[in-house]
Amino acid sequence: MKLLIVRHADPDYSIDSLTEKGWREADYLSERLSRLPVKAFYVSPLGRARDTASLTLKKINAQAVECQWLREFRPDIWRPDVTEHKMIAWDWLPQDWTAEEKHFGYDKWQETDIFVESKVKEEYDWIAGSLDDLLR
Repeated sequence: MKLLIVRHADPDYSIDSLTEKGWREADYLSERLSRLPVKAFYVSPLGRARDTASLTLKKINAQAVECQWLREFRPDIWRPDVTEHKMIAWDWLPQDWTAEEKHFGYDKWQETDIFVESKVKEEYDWIAGSLDDLLR
């Protein structure tokens, strides 16, 4: 079994779709993917992901299964340098997250106060479990 993970083409976040460049990228991608013996397609519910996949799916007359767990990682955290609002968990300055020793441990990162408060582990477990289910 081969598993291909394709990230969306150049996004236009303001409309949750693609830029003009992104549509060209999706078209180039469709030329390559449409020649492969793909048995199943899975796509995030986000417009930019669905739009990227749409050109390939149209070329081969296929449909994708939309999976909620493929969307962006949702938990927001209180970053130490931003106090007026929460930020997405992966948009964190290295000098801040590297200051916490637990972030370097594969079995300890989820125990930090920031991640516990934001339920990062729960989101991670849901996504990892959903991927495990798909692979089974």
